[in-house]
Amino acid sequence: MHTRLVEMVALGPELRVEAQKLGKGVNESYMLVHQVLAQAFRDDPERIPSDALRDHLSLRLQRRVRECAA
Repeated sequence: MHTRLVEMVALGPELRVEAQKLGKGVNESYMLVHQVLAQAFRDDPERIPSDALRDHLSLRLQRRVRECAA
């Protein structure tokens, strides 16, 4: 479990860059990644396969960006 949480935190910078590529500014990108990771921590991280962790969080981020644009 502890390792999964570390993996999730380690993906933060990569997700922030992705948010910027989706048109968000630096501060907004940080906030979006924070929201995505906070929700993922509340959910059960062990249910997400390790090989799909990055894709799973990326999809959550993209969904969050779309919600903010609406």
